[in-house]
Amino acid sequence: MELPVRCFVKAVRRCFLSYICLAVFCGCLMGIALIQMIDGSFKMDIFERKQNVTKPRTTTLETPVHISPLRMKELAAKRANKTDLKQKWLNERIERLNKAAQKVQMRREVTARPVEPSDKFHIFYYAWYENVQYDGNWQHWNHEYLKNWRKLDTKVYPTGKHEPPDDIGSNFYPSLGCYSSRDPITIDIHMKQIRDAGVGVLIVSWYPPGLSDGAGRSSDLIFSDLLNAANRHKLKVAPHIEPYNGRNPVNFLTHLKYFVRSYGNHPALYKVKKNGKESTVYYIYDSYRTPASSWKELLSPKGNISIRGSAQDGVFLGLLVDVHHKHEIKRAHFDGFYTYFASNGFSYGSTWKNWKTLSVYAHKNGLLFSPSIGPGYIDTRVRPWNSGNTRHRRRGKYYDVGWRTAISAGADFFSITSFNEWHEGTQIEPAIPKSTNGYTYMDYEPEGPNFYLNLTNWWVNEVLNKTVHF
Repeated sequence: MELPVRCFVKAVRRCFLSYICLAVFCGCLMGIALIQMIDGSFKMDIFERKQNVTKPRTTTLETPVHISPLRMKELAAKRANKTDLKQKWLNERIERLNKAAQKVQMRREVTARPVEPSDKFHIFYYAWYENVQYDGNWQHWNHEYLKNWRKLDTKVYPTGKHEPPDDIGSNFYPSLGCYSSRDPITIDIHMKQIRDAGVGVLIVSWYPPGLSDGAGRSSDLIFSDLLNAANRHKLKVAPHIEPYNGRNPVNFLTHLKYFVRSYGNHPALYKVKKNGKESTVYYIYDSYRTPASSWKELLSPKGNISIRGSAQDGVFLGLLVDVHHKHEIKRAHFDGFYTYFASNGFSYGSTWKNWKTLSVYAHKNGLLFSPSIGPGYIDTRVRPWNSGNTRHRRRGKYYDVGWRTAISAGADFFSITSFNEWHEGTQIEPAIPKSTNGYTYMDYEPEGPNFYLNLTNWWVNEVLNKTVHF
């Protein structure tokens, strides 16, 4: 009986151990399943939360969003308010533009208003034109095509001279035709036009006797006639002394003595008060070509050949082209400076955005500032290679900006470039439409030949009446 008992006991133990192992195995399986179920539920919850945070709400039928009626009213009111504000802003802007357009249109259509010429306004005037009928030959209307100074430009340009009266050295054609600057009728017409524009001072290009620009007679021959005509029209004249060959302070003094002796007492010669004395105003073109140290000998009270306090003393304005010229002008003892060139950006001085800085410098140093305003610039009929400096008139808008800039800068004088520099297309003298030999000249249409005279008159009135706002 002992052997069967032992076998039974062993069998029971084996069954018990198998049961234990099976129970443990099943428990492990159930534990793993439970853990997976919990983990899956947790991940699903996180995924749903992420979806709620990152997925944008939509108002499509697929994923409708419930918005309360109160919230919908708030959103609608907000949206309507934005629309109203935008529409109001647009209406105000349109109204402003319409007012501006109406103002410009009214100004463009207005004729010259009566105004007494003011010596605050100066205009560059050229008396170098000659024609066959009056002078026996052509001068300046037959201007040659100038040689290209741009060495890197290899294009071929026209050469030779123009052949008036149909072919002239200008992109515009004068209303008076190819006139003679010596013709009294022409001079009288010019003086009346300048006076009606409200400009009080002509800055006349001047060469000493026997000297000229090489394309005509000395302008000194006509200076007396211009002074007399200006006097009849209650205008003034100031000399624009050109850079004649060999000009230096020594011969300049000699020529200055001649000028004062010949014209110093003429009632039409432009003078201003300086140190309690009436002093003639002189514009000195290309003054920078003479060193400041040389001018100082003439213009400084302590200079070796000083004119200060003498009969030749005056108010001398130098030409400012580059930024450093303002320091040179001060060091040379000039009384002020002007900018001349009508092409905005051509030089530092002719760049409108620099005028305020120049004005501040001038007034800080006791100098006069005369920025030069022009209606535009184009000289391709004498410099066909210089189209890069062309400034289109844009029906007077270019001229307007120049005026506004000069006014806001605080100019002492307003110098206008020019009345009749036809070669460079800066003239405000009347021009007419004309076509000939395959070339069509530019003009002032649709505003008409007198447009820039009238526009000048408009700006003169604005300045004198202080009605310009910025």
